[in-house]
Amino acid sequence: MTLPTHAQAFEVLLLQAADEGRDAALFGGAACRVRDAALPFLIGEKFPEIYLEFPLAGEPFLDVTLLYGELDEDARIDSALAAGCEDIISFYARERAKDESIGFGFEIDCSGPVPSAAGVHFQPRSRTDLVAPFCEAVGSSGKAALYLSQDERMAQGWPLAFFGMFRGRADSPLRVCGYLKEGERHACAADPDRLARALEQAGFTAYDEAMLAQAACVLGLAPADADFQLDVLGDGSLGDMFAIDVRFDSMSSEDVCKSFANGAGAAIMAKLREWGIADERMAHVADMAFTRGVDLWADDGSCVPFGFTLVPGWLKVRWRGGVLQPAKMYMKASAGPVVKEGAAVKNE
Repeated sequence: MTLPTHAQAFEVLLLQAADEGRDAALFGGAACRVRDAALPFLIGEKFPEIYLEFPLAGEPFLDVTLLYGELDEDARIDSALAAGCEDIISFYARERAKDESIGFGFEIDCSGPVPSAAGVHFQPRSRTDLVAPFCEAVGSSGKAALYLSQDERMAQGWPLAFFGMFRGRADSPLRVCGYLKEGERHACAADPDRLARALEQAGFTAYDEAMLAQAACVLGLAPADADFQLDVLGDGSLGDMFAIDVRFDSMSSEDVCKSFANGAGAAIMAKLREWGIADERMAHVADMAFTRGVDLWADDGSCVPFGFTLVPGWLKVRWRGGVLQPAKMYMKASAGPVVKEGAAVKNE
């Protein structure tokens, strides 16, 4: 048996995600729509880092995010959803070959019957010199000044690291994001007033004491790292959205079941359900988790251990105007050659 193609591997993972009634219960029947939309985006020698996004309360839907490593400059996506992205891909491929710390990808909104034009995600981290040329490649050169100005405003411990542009949404804000440093995360969890000062310095004022207490609680329950998100409007002011992404450490499916039965996963999900932003569908997360390693035969006759992984990547808790919105889960879908460490499967 030869190694599976990216398309075949993705279909295995999506079938697992949608199995046992989860397509209807969690995704609103959108699994096939996501498959069709995402398949042309499976470019690159390595399987992209893929996240399946769905809400834990409210109307079910399924979106997909694909993040790339190295790409060839002439790589192209045969999809109308990626129309006009040729210069973006070429720019990223050139810069990634020189600096592997940067990242790039697409987010495809499949919540409606016809997917929107794919949004773009760029992670310059400290390479702020790449922000302007990337935005020029997108055709939105004015967004660069918004990002760089906002980065200068951020409090210590709150640096920006990446941003997203929703090309398919008219007058959409620039979504700016950063990784919250561990010491700052713990400090804000213990002192909501510290969190308020950081938000004020950033220019975000759409909060109240209840939101600060909730956000501090989320930061305290986070089992691993967390990042934050803000929206920058066209005039440079901030919108009324603030989000915290609670990240999960890499886990096997067995570890996921334990975490969501009586560990860190269970603790934070119980709190979200208490607040009314998650419901009974959260029980499907552990059932969906999947880690499998199989021995396959490459075209040259060699045996290659190959792994499939579907585990929680992060959980988004979001406020608008200080009011909690339905929580979202992002399941990380991975596939490719692996090395085995005991009973666990680890991606190379």
